[in-house]
Amino acid sequence: MNITDLNGKEIIVTDLPIAIMQADDYRHYRVSHPAEHDLYLYKYWKDVYQKLLLLDTEINSDN
Repeated sequence: MNITDLNGKEIIVTDLPIAIMQADDYRHYRVSHPAEHDLYLYKYWKDVYQKLLLLDTEINSDN
């Protein structure tokens, strides 16, 4: 199973439930005074999380 991140890099997903949990955790991390890179990371992890959920939905709908 693979997803493509915002940078166009292909990520191989070997344990989908764990990947979903990790991405969900990362997307909730916040700092008091976010720099531009922090804002990018918020966007990045939200995108990864949504793509993992979509992958999970696709897998479960095939069964």
